Amino acid sequence: MKRWLKIILFIVLGLGSFLLALVGPIDRTPLADQDFYRSMRLAFDTLQLTNHPPSQSLQASWGKISITPDHNMPMAGYRIRPRFEAVHDSLQARVIHIHNGAAAVYLISVDLLLFPPALKEKLHQAAKVELNDPILFLSATHTHNGVGGWHESAAGEAILGQYDSSWVNQVSADLLTLMKQLKDKLGPATLSHWQTDAQEYVENRLVRDAPKDGLLRGLLIHKHDGATARLITFSAHPTNISKHINLLSGDYPAALIKTLEEHGTFGLFMAGMVGSHRLTGINDVDFEVTTYAGRVLADKIRLSSSVAQPDLLEIKSSQIPIQLGPAQLRIASNLKLRNWVFARLLHPLQGELTYLQLGTVVLIGTPCDFSGELYITQKLDSLSEAHGKNLIVTSFNGDYIGYITEDSHYDEVDKEEVRAMNWVGPYYGSYFADMIGRLIKK
Repeated sequence: MKRWLKIILFIVLGLGSFLLALVGPIDRTPLADQDFYRSMRLAFDTLQLTNHPPSQSLQASWGKISITPDHNMPMAGYRIRPRFEAVHDSLQARVIHIHNGAAAVYLISVDLLLFPPALKEKLHQAAKVELNDPILFLSATHTHNGVGGWHESAAGEAILGQYDSSWVNQVSADLLTLMKQLKDKLGPATLSHWQTDAQEYVENRLVRDAPKDGLLRGLLIHKHDGATARLITFSAHPTNISKHINLLSGDYPAALIKTLEEHGTFGLFMAGMVGSHRLTGINDVDFEVTTYAGRVLADKIRLSSSVAQPDLLEIKSSQIPIQLGPAQLRIASNLKLRNWVFARLLHPLQGELTYLQLGTVVLIGTPCDFSGELYITQKLDSLSEAHGKNLIVTSFNGDYIGYITEDSHYDEVDKEEVRAMNWVGPYYGSYFADMIGRLIKK
């Protein structure tokens, strides 16, 4: 009997030790006491934005390519879907190219859940060599009915399907070809900032009456030959098509762009501050929702007012690596997967803020689902206004660290966005707002 008790005790101790190696407590050390936060503040104290003074009047061009695969691929978004069955509307990558004589800028968005990290890496490497290292500002529409197969990790392949290197390589090559073509199609242009209120079509899905960002924002470009293009951002999640429908689609951003283009304007949509927001105010379902949303949002955009930027446009840019603590993917209220487990499953956490200033317009790209609630509660709106800047925050800039939402929700809201999709832990809402605020003041 004693021998069996010893065996059982040994097994229990072994299993307990193994479990402790996999799981640990959530680190709730205050932000000000975290080493990564102090390091990041020091980095911002010495950060210098790269300035590109204009040497000529602004020039612009734009274009698009299809990224719809010609073979079966898994779908990304909602549950695991091993392959798409048909194409409702073609997935696209869209590019706006602007040049002030000193700096070449490419604004790029893809009809995908995220801008894939592998695609970002390949595109940056190729553009650095073949296009003389231009400024790339990346995002995605965040459609939940796009393709997967673009994350080469154990968890990535489990969630998004088997990594398809041929498709990633093809998209990278096609984008580079388009970018080269746009370089040769530059023409004189003017650039304006615009925004318009669409509060009735967005709501905070974490807490119904909590603050929300309901503005459509973007850039309007007029070429001297009469052609026009718009960069559009909005905070409503493109999750309007049932997870049971295995058809490729760009959701409402694609419908919005289609409507604009029917009226002669090129469109490029980047997911805005979607971390806690969803579309509302439309009673239809599935593709009827996306079509209607595309139409009413396009109507609002066409009626928006815009503020012109100088013809001699100053451009500033930076890529700021974010100092991050260990991953804290939560599996219970106060328990997380340990950092080494997370890194083994998904790769180590990494991300950067991408900063692009065009005149008074400041675009900041984030590596996450950034919440529009933070824009209000952390007073980023009033801060940017006080510094004479028009702030546009986008999500999914080529890395991904999960959801960044209002800190008070971390222990109070029992929803997937906060419980399962926050991969960094408490206080990161304040952390990101602090970093963005420091950039605004630069």
